Amino acid sequence: MTSLLPAWADKFEPDALGPVAGLPSPLTRDWAWGGATGAGVKVAVVDSGVEAAHPAVGGVAGAVSVDVGPDGATFTNGPHDDRFGHGTACAGIIRRAAPDVELYSVRVLGPTLKGTGAAFAAGIRWCIDNGMQVLNLSLSTRSKDHFGPLHELADEAYFRGMMLVGAINNVEA
Repeated sequence: MTSLLPAWADKFEPDALGPVAGLPSPLTRDWAWGGATGAGVKVAVVDSGVEAAHPAVGGVAGAVSVDVGPDGATFTNGPHDDRFGHGTACAGIIRRAAPDVELYSVRVLGPTLKGTGAAFAAGIRWCIDNGMQVLNLSLSTRSKDHFGPLHELADEAYFRGMMLVGAINNVEA
């Protein structure tokens, strides 16, 4: 029978993984993070927005909404809602893992978790220009037209020492 898993998944089959020496059992947050809380780290959640007042989020240090029209991108600074709830969920996870980070909401998606590649790219540009250190990018585009511009932005972020954390779509294309 042929596996329904993607080709890369076989590397993670139980019989393919050997033991890793030097790891404590069980793994703990203190071991993994060494007491780090995220203090002094600027993290941007590039998504559907972040509800700053949500108890799991505990506030944001800044927020910007990105809209793209015929004249290009416009940026509206200031508090905004989360159009879908996804950005708030991501921010809550980040806050739980690193309670002292400076969270920023960069809203590029609409109420159906849809947006444009141009808004996505403009949001990343805003993050680069505003000194974010970590970008949470739990979104994607299938358009090949955006490959070049997004690749250039990712390279620029990398060479400025920024960490881009991306999700992968778990639906077949």
